[in-house]
Amino acid sequence: MQVLKGRRQPSPETRAMLESMLDMVPQGRVPVRIFNDPEIFELEQERVFGRCWVFLAHESEIPSPGDYVLRYIANNSIIVVRDEEGKVRAHLNMCRHRGNQVCKAEMGNASHFRCSYHGWTYKNTGELIGVPYWNEVYHRRLDKAEWALVPVRVETYNGLIFGNLDPEAPSLEEYLGGFQWYLDFYLKPGPNGTEVYGTPDKWVADTDWKICAENFAGDGYHTPVAHAFGFELGYFPSSARTHFEGVAVHIPGKGHAIGLGRTPGMPPFFGFPPEVVEAMHQTLTPEQVQVFSQVRTAVCTVFPNLSILLQPFSRIPGQPGVRFVTMRLWHPIGPGRIQMWSWCIVPKDAPQWYKDESYLAYTLAFGAAGMFEQDDFENWTNLTRQVKSTLARDLVFPYEMGLDLEPDPSFPGPGVAVPPYVHETNFRNMWATWARYMLRD
Repeated sequence: MQVLKGRRQPSPETRAMLESMLDMVPQGRVPVRIFNDPEIFELEQERVFGRCWVFLAHESEIPSPGDYVLRYIANNSIIVVRDEEGKVRAHLNMCRHRGNQVCKAEMGNASHFRCSYHGWTYKNTGELIGVPYWNEVYHRRLDKAEWALVPVRVETYNGLIFGNLDPEAPSLEEYLGGFQWYLDFYLKPGPNGTEVYGTPDKWVADTDWKICAENFAGDGYHTPVAHAFGFELGYFPSSARTHFEGVAVHIPGKGHAIGLGRTPGMPPFFGFPPEVVEAMHQTLTPEQVQVFSQVRTAVCTVFPNLSILLQPFSRIPGQPGVRFVTMRLWHPIGPGRIQMWSWCIVPKDAPQWYKDESYLAYTLAFGAAGMFEQDDFENWTNLTRQVKSTLARDLVFPYEMGLDLEPDPSFPGPGVAVPPYVHETNFRNMWATWARYMLRD
């Protein structure tokens, strides 16, 4: 596989803006122009998504040999498949003969993929094994081994499959940089981990992916305003008064971030059934149990564009609710435009009644027509439109919240933990990381 060389170069104006960001961000300033800008979008395709580990699928989506799904990294269509030996692989979804799409169904089971144009056929390992009229037109001189499907690097963590277009990028373990400690809360609710409930919801929205990724990196500031009815009607087990308690954590230089909201007086691991609570005590470390047992809301972003939210929710306002986990991918398809992917994941060993209730809570809150999803996307699409105006592009946004806060040296998890739950420290780390990727040739 060829190493992506970063063919696009920023214009002098854009390079100057990106360089200035490295000085501006620590002072609490971010240029408006980074959102919804055509040149920025084109640069991101190579400089961010061409280098980072990008989420592709959950292993439970392809449980058996031959199972596959189609996913994307930037503008690259990727076949994610479990081969006949059970190994997870990923290939560029493009025939090596003339570039036709070799797999057109979004999911299925196949031992081979056959191009509909000239009939070149590939095993699900990517190997080219069939060329029509190989004797008659190629006279057996075409080297099939040279023309396999283009492989995409894949690595996994606790069921999550990530892909990377750069073979020289660091390992997924190094890339996550300790953030695995926090992902375990979502992914290790028992010895057998998690599974996807149903199929992912998908829709297209006119918003910039970075706005969404920032929000899920710990933006609890918007919740009492944008989702105020959730408190008033009893969907949340907290009030606006107690909402800000907790801690925000980021991994310096990596861009990953999580907000951990707490509500005083709540029982440990409330909203989980006893079976899941017992399993978490077995699979999590004592330090993780100490932190996560007190958490109400855990909302994170794995840089660049995977976000996960764990939250209690009551379908009957005022009654005890259940926990649900939504995992979402903000896939950029154009300047100020995304394809949204949203999954519900549940503990594999949980009782069926809990899986059903968790999925219903997810659907009502953050499904495609979820009540809180609609609040967010209305705001995100509006502000994406506003930041594209000619007057706005030269402005800056204030990211000053928490500039005077100090980290908690006693926090047992990795990274930098800064109480309380609501401030903008996580975001400053994210934007500094993003700027460094964009500047690196």
